[in-house]
Amino acid sequence: MLRGGQPVEAARAFDLVIERSPRHARAYLQRALALAAAGRTGEAVRSARRADELAPESHAPQLVLGQVQYDAGQWEEARKALAEAARRDPENRLVKAYLGLALLALGRVEQAGEMLKAHLAYGYEGFEGRLLALAEQYLWQHKEKARPLEDQLTPDEGGRVEARAGFGLRLASVTRWALLWPLARLRGEAAAALLAAEEAMSVADFAGAIAALQRAEKAGADPERVALGLGQAYLEARNPQAAAEQLERLPEEARGDPEVAWLLGAALFDAGRCEDAREPLEIASRHFSREFVPCYCRGLCEVALGRAGSAVRWFVETAVRLNPEVAKKRFEEMLRVHAAEDPS
Repeated sequence: MLRGGQPVEAARAFDLVIERSPRHARAYLQRALALAAAGRTGEAVRSARRADELAPESHAPQLVLGQVQYDAGQWEEARKALAEAARRDPENRLVKAYLGLALLALGRVEQAGEMLKAHLAYGYEGFEGRLLALAEQYLWQHKEKARPLEDQLTPDEGGRVEARAGFGLRLASVTRWALLWPLARLRGEAAAALLAAEEAMSVADFAGAIAALQRAEKAGADPERVALGLGQAYLEARNPQAAAEQLERLPEEARGDPEVAWLLGAALFDAGRCEDAREPLEIASRHFSREFVPCYCRGLCEVALGRAGSAVRWFVETAVRLNPEVAKKRFEEMLRVHAAEDPS
């Protein structure tokens, strides 16, 4: 309901979750986002702070609190919350990207610029929307510093956003296309096709991105870049087997990169290839030490392969990284299934 544009109804649904699980930190976070979308900023802030009380080691409550305060124009408060989120998870790019936005809104251009240059490429539609809104009221006064940041706007590399691209994102895409297309044409057909693929991805046109990447490959574009792009596009288009096939084209060294390993592990897992997914998911979980998803998926792989002891370890790690409710329920489910198959 939240993604479908019904924030009030979504908030009520999260209230039911909280009524049944009063210490469900993630439910409080999602409720905060719903309340903020409904314009109830004060309640959203209180909900995010309650999540912070329940999960004081996690960066997520402070990140959501900072987002809510940022969108309400409370930029100094947002900066403080996001700085705390960054302290808790120093490697988190999205946290630092939002912190850069808050600093930019406060007029601390130099400090914000350095932070955004390093982390802007890992934003997503909501992040770009905030940057575009800020640009209307502030960045125009600093065009010479803002343009290098605009050039780096790209689609999210990890989020599985299902909503269609909004008007602001499409406008940004059209603007970038108009500015960069002549330069890409000068660099040749392969460069132009790669640009077309990036723009298609930025507005969730995954079929268009796949077609453009295939044109780029025929025109002699770097095979690794094409394979990685196709892997991402196929995964977003919900064709995990095709995504895995593309990512497996990459050399072993590239597949060892934690971000590529995460993509490959997700593709293999979604394709039902649990045995093959184990190693890349383990690489991702070791590197992204605060992320729960690789551990959770690895635990599910162990369940599918009948390895109960190993699954327990991965779900315990999931609980440490996120919310005990998630791992506890999955662990109980796994035990029921295991007992049904082997009563001894």
